[in-house]
Amino acid sequence: MKIIICGGGGFIGQRLTGLLLDKGYDIVVLDRNRSKITSPRLQSHTVELLNTALFDKRWFAETEAVINLSGKDVLHLWTKEYKRLIWDSRVTVNKKLIDFISTLEQKPRTFISASAVGYYGNKGEREFDETATHGEGYLADVCVAWENEAQRAETFGMRSVQIRTAPVLDRKGGFIEKLMQSMQFGIAVQFGNGRNWFPWIHMDDLIRIYETALSDQRLTGPVNACSPEQLRFRELLDHLRKYRKAVVIPFPVSLIRPLVKDLANEFSNSQKAVPAKLNRIGFHFEYASIQKALNAVLG
Repeated sequence: MKIIICGGGGFIGQRLTGLLLDKGYDIVVLDRNRSKITSPRLQSHTVELLNTALFDKRWFAETEAVINLSGKDVLHLWTKEYKRLIWDSRVTVNKKLIDFISTLEQKPRTFISASAVGYYGNKGEREFDETATHGEGYLADVCVAWENEAQRAETFGMRSVQIRTAPVLDRKGGFIEKLMQSMQFGIAVQFGNGRNWFPWIHMDDLIRIYETALSDQRLTGPVNACSPEQLRFRELLDHLRKYRKAVVIPFPVSLIRPLVKDLANEFSNSQKAVPAKLNRIGFHFEYASIQKALNAVLG
């Protein structure tokens, strides 16, 4: 099966590309950064994803599915310019991809787009699944528009899946690396009271979710990619302190809002998400507990 991965040179993309190659898929990576992975079953084209005029329709010949992982890192100072980059790298890229695919004589059967649990905004103590309404705030607005563009694939006869990804645990990068760096001076910063629910997913489970979305026709629409184990942010910090000694310092969100503006709310949003669709199809989480996941990442 031939798969095109847009953004395949990134944090998640390289791991997913490696998994799918091991499973025997033929992979075409489209990215502004050339993939570091080499394989006789891998084609890699260095291209700006916003400029689909440079795409070659021959790249898409006999393609069964397109996966779009494009997106600028949100853990960055949200200046006006950077917010535009966040939007364009997600919403605009999805729009241009679907517009391009609509011109193909033979279209892929499946379009899978990354999304984020940021779709839900702040849900407080409420437990929720994929049927929950979207929240408020810039990241929620981005996710709504991001998914709306992805869902246009259905207009052209494709199955569309949106992977609402929780913060990813991995040895090489991601939010855990940033948290551990902040703890190297013996201080663990806790935004707010730490009681906000914090969804998470181990990288190995995440890339298997994408693989499952390729092959399992039961997965359509939004899919919560988060571990079934729920924990509060303070509990996460307590687990991390087993690996690096640090004192937890509560830090009022109101104090950082003048510096990081809209991003401040994302630090304290509470999201008690449930992976309902994955549970229904019997998906097995290899890392269903935070302790096992952290042992794999930090042990």
